[in-house]
Amino acid sequence: MKQKRWFAGAMALAVTAALAAGCSGAKDDNKGTAGSSPSGTAQGTASAAKTPVTYSIGTDQNKLTWDTPITKKITEKTGVTLKYDVIVGDMFQKWDIWQASGDYPDIIRLDALHMQKYIEAGAVVPLEKLIDQYGPNIKAKFGSYYDSLKNKDGHIYSLYSVNLAKEAPANRMAPFIVQQAVLEDAGYPQIKTLAQLKDVIKAYAAKNPKIDGKDTIGFAAGMESFMVNIMFNNPSISASGLPDHGNFYLDGSLVKWNPVSDRSKEYYKFLNSLVRDNLFDIEAFSMNDAAFKTKLAQGRVLAAYAPNWLSDQPDATLRADGKEKRMYAHLPILMDDKTADKSVAVTPTSPGTHQWGITKNAKNPERIIQFIDFLFSDEGQVLTQWGIEGTHYKVVNGKRQVLDEWLDRKAKDPDALYKDGFNSEGTPTMWFGIGDGAKLADGDYATPMTKELVRKQYTENTKNVLAKYKAETWADLLPPAVQLKGYVWQLQPPEDTRAIGVKLEEVWRKSLPKIVLAKTDDEFAKNWEQFVADANAAGAAKYNDSFTKIWADFNTK
Repeated sequence: MKQKRWFAGAMALAVTAALAAGCSGAKDDNKGTAGSSPSGTAQGTASAAKTPVTYSIGTDQNKLTWDTPITKKITEKTGVTLKYDVIVGDMFQKWDIWQASGDYPDIIRLDALHMQKYIEAGAVVPLEKLIDQYGPNIKAKFGSYYDSLKNKDGHIYSLYSVNLAKEAPANRMAPFIVQQAVLEDAGYPQIKTLAQLKDVIKAYAAKNPKIDGKDTIGFAAGMESFMVNIMFNNPSISASGLPDHGNFYLDGSLVKWNPVSDRSKEYYKFLNSLVRDNLFDIEAFSMNDAAFKTKLAQGRVLAAYAPNWLSDQPDATLRADGKEKRMYAHLPILMDDKTADKSVAVTPTSPGTHQWGITKNAKNPERIIQFIDFLFSDEGQVLTQWGIEGTHYKVVNGKRQVLDEWLDRKAKDPDALYKDGFNSEGTPTMWFGIGDGAKLADGDYATPMTKELVRKQYTENTKNVLAKYKAETWADLLPPAVQLKGYVWQLQPPEDTRAIGVKLEEVWRKSLPKIVLAKTDDEFAKNWEQFVADANAAGAAKYNDSFTKIWADFNTK
């Protein structure tokens, strides 16, 4: 998905819940047969049983459907159909409800914390024997990274994407966004710091108190569910020029909880200054991701912290509505002009919030592994990443080229990726992609994501804005990528951190509005000090120590 797909990886915490909800089980009385070859083609699944079978999978995306050209092709190849069990409300609470009741979907996408809960409850089945027998392409694609799939008990319980590319993709974007109309009005200034960002949106809002008849919003955010991590933690990490370790940062070899750091305090001061100048959307404290994206799509939000999985769809809506200048520029913005930017990182695998597990409710789990193995095959990669030949791409001199007709349709319809079947449930790439820039056995790229294609999909106004900043793509504005073995948020949280994590999040959520909405500097300082004291009382030091230990263990493997 890109899509939300990456939740920025901040989901280390969640509240617990109980009681029941219903999910449909797989309907199939025939077991599949083993594949035979990890050739990189679909040979490993060619002999798999293709009798029709339906499996349920949980999702928080109500636009996902199996009635698409690509998913119909997947069913033709595997016999498998997915029935999306759409989560309404808080996703993490729903995961806890499913786990408590034992009535969960056949396939479940979880973050690291909840996956460990499901493992301990015996709710998800070990996969290594199934992969040995039915997953040659899974093993081939993971290659030397295969052991990274193993849990601390030695079993494999989940599958996710592997990144075989070594560079940041051409469509990578900075997470701070500024409306293109704002930049034009200001004469395309260099905006490199939070202070400069505020000056620009303040000037524009003063001249444009309303946009399309609605109140202008200087800076938007959201705090419901996982959004608290994205909007009130990640910006301080990004603005400090650091890689995204979720709600943590590295102090040498020590792992520390970021919300009580000095950098978070500085970012909250920035938000507080916006509040005092009526530039911050105070509805943020009750908004979820859907409400946040709706506001962006209205074209009245001047700036925000919004990674592309949050801003892509609003941008597509604005474009389809003919509001190209209301679309967003993606600028790397830092705390101050002395901050070095080392925020762009590349990791070999993508676990964390994007793990697919097979629950014990699923009948014939080997069919699910055969299904996923097809997705990892070269044939599956071309189908899910490039689409259907003649509809989405053509082959010229042995190389795939995206059709202009598809690009045009995608530009005009913000839901085109859903309608055609490119979007999936949190892997975090589209299905189980192996990375933009990686190549398949035929020597061609695994995905169509090249600089040329990225440029081709831009509006003329976007190209003009980029030209003002002497860039061809938003990725050109970013620093070179650094290679990381992994992120702290990707690790299974230690058992002794769970209760502390819940307490810390409760303290954080309770404190944030008081800090950000403070009316004076003294009130801000008082509320901040109380937050830090409450976090320490909740066990922040022990929390840090436990994560420091597992991070050290991870880096010695």
